[in-house]
Parts: sequence; C-alpha cells; structure tokens
Amino acid sequence: MIVFLIIGFFAVNVLWKWYYQNHWAQNITVELWFETDSVYAGQDTKLYEVIENRKKMPVPVLEVGFHTQRELDFAQMDNTNVSDYIYKRDIFSVLGNQKITREIPVKCTKRGKYTVSDADIATHTLLYEKRYSKAIGTCAGIYVYPKMTDVSEIMTVCERLSGTLQCSKRLYEDPFEFRTIRAYTTDDPMKAVNWKASAKTGSLMVNTFDSVQSQKAMLFLDVEDTGILKYEDLVEESIAIAATLLRKLLRKNMEAGFAWNGFICSETNNPQTGSVQLPSNKRSMLAGVERMLAEYKKENEVQDFSEFIERLFLDVFSKNPLTDDTLLIIITKNLNVQLMEQIKKCVGDYQTLVVVPALRGDKAGFAFAAKHTGTLHVLVKEVERS
Repeated sequence: MIVFLIIGFFAVNVLWKWYYQNHWAQNITVELWFETDSVYAGQDTKLYEVIENRKKMPVPVLEVGFHTQRELDFAQMDNTNVSDYIYKRDIFSVLGNQKITREIPVKCTKRGKYTVSDADIATHTLLYEKRYSKAIGTCAGIYVYPKMTDVSEIMTVCERLSGTLQCSKRLYEDPFEFRTIRAYTTDDPMKAVNWKASAKTGSLMVNTFDSVQSQKAMLFLDVEDTGILKYEDLVEESIAIAATLLRKLLRKNMEAGFAWNGFICSETNNPQTGSVQLPSNKRSMLAGVERMLAEYKKENEVQDFSEFIERLFLDVFSKNPLTDDTLLIIITKNLNVQLMEQIKKCVGDYQTLVVVPALRGDKAGFAFAAKHTGTLHVLVKEVERS
C-alpha cells in the first residue's frame, strides 16, 4: 500500500511539473511604461509595472526583471544590482485572475534617452528544483531633456543688446503694451473704442498701444571636447544653457534658431548632424531640439566648431540670410584666440554674445571677457567643480 502511495506521489509530482512547465506563463501579461514621455534632468517620474494573470491557476512565485541605464535612479532599490546598468528584479505571488499594479518612483538624474530592455518573467517549481523563464517585449522609454539652468545674467545681456524694443514707429501694435486713451478719429476702428471711458467723458475715446519690433536670435552650440583632458561638466552645462535659452526666448515670443556641431546616430547607426533650425517661434522646433540634445552622447562624433561656423555662414546663411536685427548667441567652452578671430570674421556687424562656461576659479575664460568689441561681447558663466 505504501509503495502505491509513493508511486502515486511521484506520478502526481511529475504530471504537475509537466503541466506547470507548459502552462505557468499562459495568459500572463506584463506591461511596463513611464508616467510621461519626457521630463527634464533632475525631475522625478514613475515607472508602472502591471502584472495580470488571466487564468485560474495561480503562480506562487513570479519574478519580473529588466535592466536600464544607471542614470535612472530608482527610489526603491530592493532587488536591484547596479553596474554599468541597473538590473532590477521584483518578486510577486500572483493568484488566479489577479491584476497587480506597482508604481516605482524614478529620479532622472542626467540628460539622455532611456529604455527598459531585456525584460523577462521567471518562476520556480514548488520546491525550487527548476527555474523557468520567458522573455517579454516592452516599449517603455523616456526622453530626459537637458536640465534647466540659471541663465538670468545671460538673458539680461541679451535684452540689453536687442530685446523687445518699444518704438514710436508703428510696425505693429502689441495689445499687451497699453499706452494711453485719446479721442476717437475717423481713422480708428470701432474695436479700439473704450466704451467705459467714452461713457464718462460723453465722447468717443479709444485705447492706444505701443508698437513693438520683433527681434530674432540664433543660437550656436559647441559640444566639442576632443582634448586630452575631458570636461564633461562644461559640455553638459553648454547643452543646458542652449536648451534653457531657447525655451526662454520662445516664451518671450521671439523667433529663435539653433545650430550645433554635434552628431547623433540614426536608426541605421549612421552619424547624422541635426539640421540647422532657422529662426522661428514654433514650439514644435523646441521639442525637436530638446529631443535631439537628449539623444546626443559624449562618444558621438563632433565637427570642429571653427570649421562649422565658417560653413554655416558660407553655405547656409548665404542662401537663407539672417535679418539685421538677429542677435547671435554662441555657446562654447573652447574659446581661444583662433576661434575668437574666426567668430569675428564670420559674424561681421551682427550683435553677438559669446557665452563661455568655465570651471569656477579658471581664469582662462575671463581673459576674453574684457576684450569684447562694439558688436561682440563675451560672458563667462562659472560652473561648480564636480
């Protein structure tokens, strides 16, 4: 009798292992996605992890694993290994017809494009004799745009150089720049009548507004860092300055353009430069530039900035001339005598501001700040040493 019980036990155990091996992953879905498609560096988001078992059979132990870049800082670091990547593995006990949702806080510490990859689910037999696993597809990804940095001093200089100029000549009236109220004339449109003031005075009165002159700006970003000593902090600060200035200029309804000497890899892994964006006030342009800067990696190729500036003025701007009121803003950590002369040669009579990110205490950049000419100004922005 005991022999039959033992044989029966082993038979049931073998059948159960066979059944579990072939059906544990059946009707189990795992989805991973970020709360938002994009954030700015330094901001927080969430990674959602949803496990659903759509069959009656429970899965006592279900592991969900994935890996991503270590620049994503997971607040819940349990079951997490960190090397060049973050390897995270969470363990669940899933009942039949059960859905589990977990929110994982994530701090996006650095600019970049991040994806969740190599995701899989795994389980064990009841006595942990065997382990079964299955890869799962996921499209979870997020763009971390360049951080927002302090550019108040730079904006002050920009406004002093060009800004939004009020002028007496009527280019066009700005409805937000109220000037005064005056008596109505036959040349005034009826929509300009101030009916409250007219009722008080007993005669028609109209509102008048200051006229404004539309200004434009063209940003040039240098991400070259090809010397023996690498200054990644200065390159990142240069990128952050360019992105922040572009945001602020567009918020002021200025037309802004963008050009840089960096390369990004296309889907075919062929290096391609971002196309030059001529001055425009379209917000879609800002989104495209921010995404392009997020995709840039320090290992990517760059073009010599001096040659890049010369090519732009000889080729691009000769075919698409910049207007005389365009302010040029050049952001480079590599300012030297040769580059300074090349900039002077190319920009001509345009009002130009050269922004030089420099490590605090480094006096090299400050030497150029005192040498600006009538239309060429140099501003050094100090960066804390990491």
